[in-house]
Amino acid sequence: MKQTSKIFFILALCAWMGSETNLLSASVTSRTSATKKVEVLQHRPRHERPHHRSPIMNERDFQFLYKTIKRKSFSEGQLELLSVGVLDNYFSCRQCAKLMSLFTFEKAKLEALDIMADHIADKEKAHLILDSFKFDSGKREAARMLGLHRR
Repeated sequence: MKQTSKIFFILALCAWMGSETNLLSASVTSRTSATKKVEVLQHRPRHERPHHRSPIMNERDFQFLYKTIKRKSFSEGQLELLSVGVLDNYFSCRQCAKLMSLFTFEKAKLEALDIMADHIADKEKAHLILDSFKFDSGKREAARMLGLHRR
């Protein structure tokens, strides 16, 4: 619980400081380097990792995260906040789709999904995520990220 409190404190502080200040660079150098660190620590491809049932983020904390990310002007800042927000948290497919709705372009939606893919607790409802993509290519890539095998 203490780790979650720290994360939300960092998010709140970033939102309060405004978009000019980038406090996250001190704790997370970049979204890609944070992703690489996670991959190195886990030593296995995503499709081979065991899926652990974890509690989904409660609605109050989710709304705080959603509003904090929404306040950022550019998708890069939003993705950076999202990468911090997923630490030690799990999302429902509904919550994931709602966070992805903050992004206009499919490329940014796919980047957001890539950040959240290992933190989705109810992948049996993946259709909620796939429905947020307009193009079949985006749906195929999202299905691949979620470990779904489409025929």
